[in-house]
Amino acid sequence: MRSSTGTRATALAAALLLAGCIEVPAGLLHSDRFAPSAGECLYPGLNDFRALPARFSLLSWNIYKQQGDWQAELARWAEETELLLLQEASGEPALYQWLSERDLHWFQVAAFSWRERPNGVLTAAPGDVTQVCAQRVAEPATRVPKSLLFSRYPLEGAAEQLLVVNLHAVNFSLRGRTYQAQLDRIGKEVAEHGGPVIVAGDFNRWNARRNRMLNDWARAQGLTEAVPEPDVRTRFLGYALDGIFYRGLELEWVDSARSEASDHGPLRAGFRMPGH
Repeated sequence: MRSSTGTRATALAAALLLAGCIEVPAGLLHSDRFAPSAGECLYPGLNDFRALPARFSLLSWNIYKQQGDWQAELARWAEETELLLLQEASGEPALYQWLSERDLHWFQVAAFSWRERPNGVLTAAPGDVTQVCAQRVAEPATRVPKSLLFSRYPLEGAAEQLLVVNLHAVNFSLRGRTYQAQLDRIGKEVAEHGGPVIVAGDFNRWNARRNRMLNDWARAQGLTEAVPEPDVRTRFLGYALDGIFYRGLELEWVDSARSEASDHGPLRAGFRMPGH
C-alpha cells in the first residue's frame, strides 16, 4: 500500500491488466531447484536435509519490485538471517543471483507476470522445505492477484515442523470480505498445524476495520504480534502496514528500519524454541 500514490497505482494496474501487459501465468510456483509448477503444492526431497536452528532470525520486507538500491539494504539487513520473506519480489536475474551467492533456496509465487518476470511473495532459507503451497487472491478492484506462500521447515528442538506464512494481503476489498477470506485461508492452515507458526508480510491494514479484523483473527489463532520498539514501520492513517505474528516460539528481539529503496521498511525478529 502506497499512501500517496495508491489510487493512481490501482488505476494503472487495472489498465495494464486490460492491455495485456500484466498476465497471470500458468506456472504458479517458481524456485531455484524446480521448473515452474502449475500445482498449488510441492513436496521437495530432503537429500540435503538441514533443519533450521532452534534459535533463528527472520527478515520480512516488501521490496517494491527492486526498484531502488535494494541490494545494499538487503545485504545489510539479511546478514546472519535464516529466514527471508520478501513481498513484491520481481523475478529478475539479479535477485536470483543474490540469493544463489548466499546459498539460499527459494520459492516464489507468480501472482502475476510483468515483462515476462514473475512477481509475488518469495521465501528463502538454507536447505529445503518439506512442503510449500502457494495461492493467488485477485484484487476485487483491479483483478491483479496478490500472493500467499505456506512453507514448512524442520526446526531443531521442535517435535513438529515450523509453518512459515508469507503474505501480501489484498489492498482494496468491499467491506473487507476478500481481506477476511484471505485471513481465513491462513487461519485454516494455522489451526490444523500443531507446531510453531510464523505469519509475516505486508498485511495492508490501513483502516480501523482491517486492523480490527486482523487483531480478531490473530487472537482466534493464538498468534501474538511482534511489535518493534522503536516502531518505525510504514504507516497509513496511523496503522502499520507490515507485521510479524507468531505462536509456539519465544520472541528474543524485534526491530524495524526505514528504507531508501522501498516504500516499506523491513521488519526483523529473532526467535527461539522454548527451552533453548
